Amino acid sequence: MTLPFASGFTWFQFIPGFGDDSVGKALHMVDPAAAWVIPTTWFACFVVLGLAFLARTALDREMAKEGPERFIPAASFSPRALMEVFVESFWNLVEGIVGKKEVANFFPLAGGVFLYIVVMNLMGLVPGTLPATEVFSNNLSMAIVVFLVFNYAGLSRNGFAYVKHLWGPLFLMGFLLFPIELLGLFIRPFSLTVRLTANMFADHLVVGTFRDVGGDYLGLLGSLVIPVPFYGLGLFVCILQGFVFSLLTTVYVGMSTAEMSHGHDDDHDHKSPAHH
Repeated sequence: MTLPFASGFTWFQFIPGFGDDSVGKALHMVDPAAAWVIPTTWFACFVVLGLAFLARTALDREMAKEGPERFIPAASFSPRALMEVFVESFWNLVEGIVGKKEVANFFPLAGGVFLYIVVMNLMGLVPGTLPATEVFSNNLSMAIVVFLVFNYAGLSRNGFAYVKHLWGPLFLMGFLLFPIELLGLFIRPFSLTVRLTANMFADHLVVGTFRDVGGDYLGLLGSLVIPVPFYGLGLFVCILQGFVFSLLTTVYVGMSTAEMSHGHDDDHDHKSPAHH
């Protein structure tokens, strides 16, 4: 008999239509059996939105107070304290990459992607759940959104110069550089996808294997206790992979929104001593 916490099992399979191939076939999914990804990702969204709602509600309650008391940080661990630490630290990180002018525009994307991926990753450590981040198509959809955002940002900020810089500083060299640069742009979403998918699949495979071994020899108790030493490593991988995906997203946006030039403006900076 399959234990309820064995690898490959998720409680979302009990939702009608998601425990078999019916929903997956109706949606023409490549792998109809992976339809559990849909409620899993929505659950992750509700967790992130719920955390943000609780933090915002607590912050509004404090800001409604009179005097300097409203500026005092939360004294205990709470959604508000957690989100305040996260927003402040992550805001500074994004600002250091995209600059003060653009940080407010792209922080929601970078911060939202990080929280969303981390929540989904952590679900893989909970017995009876599977991380949607080990499914290639799920991660590719996020990477495509990132691809569209940083290209739109580059085109809207720099116009034709965003395309022109792919050609390079020399016209003749452009025939060689442009295809390479263009290929590099399209490789970015696939590199984001493969990195996240491979790492989360391997992490869940390790935890799931020891969970199954413990279940085979010690039953339900073994499936819960045996993989415990690997949860620490899994926790680190879950957070790290969310950070890497979000960091690269921010870097791509920063590269796209930077002023496109090939050194032509440097000539204006070389003034004669008489100008000094």
